Amino acid sequence: MVKRGLAWFILSLSSVVILAACTQRLSYPDQPAASKPSLSSGSDFPSISKDEFLYAVGWLDDKTILVALESNGEYGLYSHDLLTGEEQLIRTFSDRLVFVALSANGQRILVQIATQQGNNVMMIDKTGKSLADSHYSEGILTSVSWNPTNEGELFLSVQKTVDRPINYHWDLANEEWKEVPDTEDMPVWYSENMYLHMKSGTDGASALVLSDIRFPGKDTVIDQEILAYGLEGESVWVVTPSDFNEEELLGISYYPLLITQGYVTLPRITDGNGLIIPEFTKGIASDETFAVIPKQETGSVNGIIFELAKIDFSTNATEALTEVERMAPISASPDSTYVLYGRRYEYLYDVERNHWIQLAE
Repeated sequence: MVKRGLAWFILSLSSVVILAACTQRLSYPDQPAASKPSLSSGSDFPSISKDEFLYAVGWLDDKTILVALESNGEYGLYSHDLLTGEEQLIRTFSDRLVFVALSANGQRILVQIATQQGNNVMMIDKTGKSLADSHYSEGILTSVSWNPTNEGELFLSVQKTVDRPINYHWDLANEEWKEVPDTEDMPVWYSENMYLHMKSGTDGASALVLSDIRFPGKDTVIDQEILAYGLEGESVWVVTPSDFNEEELLGISYYPLLITQGYVTLPRITDGNGLIIPEFTKGIASDETFAVIPKQETGSVNGIIFELAKIDFSTNATEALTEVERMAPISASPDSTYVLYGRRYEYLYDVERNHWIQLAE
């Protein structure tokens, strides 16, 4: 996620916008330190059996998550009520689950299953009813973007070889997959016909571009020097180098696109893999934004710690909530009461109580 000189939204997976806010000198507010969280292995919330838990997928509603479980060689998708621990079966699969993604409103689920004949891609609703399927044996799905007005249209990113993934437009009404031309990274739907993606320029810098699915090749450049971007509804964030301090990045929020909501400063920190880009999330029914942010800390492993923070772009404020183990994906509940964290979303953070819950035993 980066700036010129976030489209997050996504998914794993990311994306968006321009830096009109940088035309004047910015002031940087002090940031409070993170508090120490209390930890729980599930005494408040009923936990899931470690032997069955594969990963959490996302939010079905404010208190219910979609989880993938395995038991006796059978794979299944279940709704899991965080408060009661009740699990409701959505659908089981005799073959291995390769990929699962949930639409933003929690109504549709995309699944890829590995069979002896190849990989099947299936769309189901939250009752488990099949809405569409496609036999696709050429690669593995890595990410998906749902059209915000038509859940029968998706962008899919497929890893076929060691080279970059190939992006497809799947229109369920026409039952066809079409390669999206001239896209280097995963395209992300912004509206019914418009989508965002990043392009590398001749100088090596990445530009954030707005394109129209109806008119291939007619692109609008939104910004010229973007490290990363993200998208939640009509809210777009970008990460970009700071124009004023080479040791900082800027996270800029737009709502809607091109209308600057505000910014926050972020530390510019690298590790053995390169520049560390924060993870962002926003509840779809809330104005609150959260991020995992790196911080230099003498005496820690590699001299870096990570904090879960609450972000207020409108006041340029970052409030550290608690330390976390590493940079990892996060997903806020629709009302922003809870935040899923971890490579498998195996931890849950209670925002009001500053309290961690481990979902699996």
